[in-house]
Amino acid sequence: MIIVARPSKEEMLKRETKATIIKALQDRGTSEKYLLDQVDEYMVYFDSLGEINSKLKKGFNIDLSKEKRQITKEMRSILDFLGLRPVEIDKDDIFEEL
Repeated sequence: MIIVARPSKEEMLKRETKATIIKALQDRGTSEKYLLDQVDEYMVYFDSLGEINSKLKKGFNIDLSKEKRQITKEMRSILDFLGLRPVEIDKDDIFEEL
């Protein structure tokens, strides 16, 4: 019997994020290798951002804050290159639901 450790919450979020990006590309009919390489690069930044956020929770550090800003900028740039944008939400619809 092989016992496999259950993935951490962070690992599950990482897997879900990558799967969501890949699905968005597939829905657009694109799955070229160079685009998937960009997704892998995005996930490297994703890991780095997680590490920085953990360190920032322990205490503020200006250098880490600057690095976080740069990493998020690179992540947005990759999503832009892939042609992916956040879904626009109509604020009126939100208030109607309330």
